[in-house]
Amino acid sequence: MRIAYISYEHPLGIAGGGIGTYIGQISRLMASRGHEIEVFSGHIDENQTLNIDGYILHLIKSGNSSEFRENVLAKFIDRHEAKLFEVIESPEYGADALLIKKKFPSLPLAVKLHTPSFLVSLLNNYNGTFLKKLRFIIGGLIRGKLVRPYWIYNKENDPEYQLFILANSVCSPSNSLKKIVNGTWGNRAISVIPNLFIPSIELTPGIKKNDAPLTVTFIGKLERRKGILDLIKAIPMILKEEQEIQFMFVGAPLGSPIKGLKMDEYINLKLKKQLNHIKFKGFVPYQDMDKVFKETDICILPSLWENFPTVCLEAMSAGIPVIGTSNGGMADIIENDKTGVLIHQNSPTEITQAIIKLKRDYKLREEIAVNGHKHILENYNGDTLGKIIEGFYDKTIAAH
Repeated sequence: MRIAYISYEHPLGIAGGGIGTYIGQISRLMASRGHEIEVFSGHIDENQTLNIDGYILHLIKSGNSSEFRENVLAKFIDRHEAKLFEVIESPEYGADALLIKKKFPSLPLAVKLHTPSFLVSLLNNYNGTFLKKLRFIIGGLIRGKLVRPYWIYNKENDPEYQLFILANSVCSPSNSLKKIVNGTWGNRAISVIPNLFIPSIELTPGIKKNDAPLTVTFIGKLERRKGILDLIKAIPMILKEEQEIQFMFVGAPLGSPIKGLKMDEYINLKLKKQLNHIKFKGFVPYQDMDKVFKETDICILPSLWENFPTVCLEAMSAGIPVIGTSNGGMADIIENDKTGVLIHQNSPTEITQAIIKLKRDYKLREEIAVNGHKHILENYNGDTLGKIIEGFYDKTIAAH
């Protein structure tokens, strides 16, 4: 099968996100299974073509995802006309393949859901303050126009929705995202196919002795939608009960509730009395994450919602007990108190209880570490998912 992956993100181009990690892994897997793979991705500085891991990677200079959507078209036309692709896959996020599908409407398109922009905006509460909205309306009236409020979502104007509608088939890693997308964009058949996970760094399971101080690690962008504000509230309550705990934050700091203050600065402000228990690592490249996992005893992922977070798979495969929220894709990955611990979102109290429970119950911590490691390796490997994905592409081709 000749397959093209159209994605602004890739580990060798625009890196740092879950989409890029997925594209790198799925491309390598499908090439290893004998398929002819070409990947079209973005790069901040240059255009280049590489042969890597058995597939061809085209990096296309683009300043952002909107630019990439336009810039990728010419290169794709060139490669498609040289030898026709049988199917293409694109994330809905960024609508990377929208212009390609419009140019070649008969070319089978599979859309892989990750997290649509409308959902990201909702989770991060990007709609702005009341005063900002008021100034927007008044500005339009001054110009003699009745402007449409930007904070009211209109799916018809959303390129991601347009790509979703044009797709011949759609799949989602989680049941939660499937329900959200069907509820917002309208019902259509969506297959649920978990994300592939093939460790490309050494992840050695291990657990510290019972009497050793614990390191609880938050991994992800330091932003509201990752539940970091709830963790900030929980830390003083945790340390009141258990002093032998360190908290490590791994990820780039974004904005905080205080304008002009980055989230790491906000954490330092809010946790002045607990600073000797806090450590910031900043953004850590994937190839260095093994060092982070070796320092980590418990991984805390208190997101308001997550689709199917790769970091959860990574931590579990490294034998680290994961505490995650139950209202998104982590509920599909974790079996509570067996392969991890599930909590409700927006609950500093449940974060506190879960961390203290694992700190005090070494046997449970050890069982979860072993079970979680086994669960990931058995259920998200290339042999298991490769066949499922090939069947999904066959269905996509038949549907066009």
